[in-house]
Amino acid sequence: MTHRVYFSSWTTLCAALLVAALGISRAQAEPIQIGAEDDWYPYTALRDGEISGMSVDIVNAAFAATGTDIQLVSFPYTRCMQLALRGQIVACFNTSPNAQIAADYRLPTHPLFSESILLWARNDSAKPVSNLDQLAGKTVAVTNGYEYGAEFDNDIRVNRIMVRKDLNGFLMLQRSRVDYMLAFRGTALQLFEEHPELRGQFIPVMTVHRPDLYLSFSRHHPDAENLLKRFDQGMRLIESDGRYQQIIDTWRNKQNAAK
Repeated sequence: MTHRVYFSSWTTLCAALLVAALGISRAQAEPIQIGAEDDWYPYTALRDGEISGMSVDIVNAAFAATGTDIQLVSFPYTRCMQLALRGQIVACFNTSPNAQIAADYRLPTHPLFSESILLWARNDSAKPVSNLDQLAGKTVAVTNGYEYGAEFDNDIRVNRIMVRKDLNGFLMLQRSRVDYMLAFRGTALQLFEEHPELRGQFIPVMTVHRPDLYLSFSRHHPDAENLLKRFDQGMRLIESDGRYQQIIDTWRNKQNAAK
């Protein structure tokens, strides 16, 4: 009788351990969620139910190079960064780091890409701007939650008008409701292509900043540190074998063809 009880208990324990092991395997097999902003094409955007863009291809390729299964989830940029900050998702992109972001998030060694932030004016009132001193007292439309470089972000002389997305800022500039609009070169050109009513009306008058854009990792998610190492490893691999440059060239050629 005692042997039967012992055998039964041992069987139950083994079954429990097997279930636990299977549960762990299933948990490990589940893809890691990474936030992708929803409205920043051609870099990252949700279009026709699919997350696409140059940054998307880079992030997917880097993780695939290390055999890491991820799941991209689309959010507005500000919400995406907040979720990563709280550790509810592993990471978010695309981020132009400032001192606060460097303190709040883990930044990988490898950026996703670099791009110019341009100060746009109306064609009919454009004058060259050589430094930020000339923007004192001027109204500049900026997209809520975006970083534009420490020099501009910390300049209290500029009257910033917050908009939800770049398109809204250009519409305000079109109607002379602001003096300037601040936008990345690539996203501005994409907007002009998709909205013919904006074409030929704006001209860049100054390069405000040319930042590196990053995939920013949470400091509070338990998988973030390991995923950051895998991402950096993957970036080294796709840069060394040419896949990274191929992605960049493919998207640059798409944009040039659309001009």
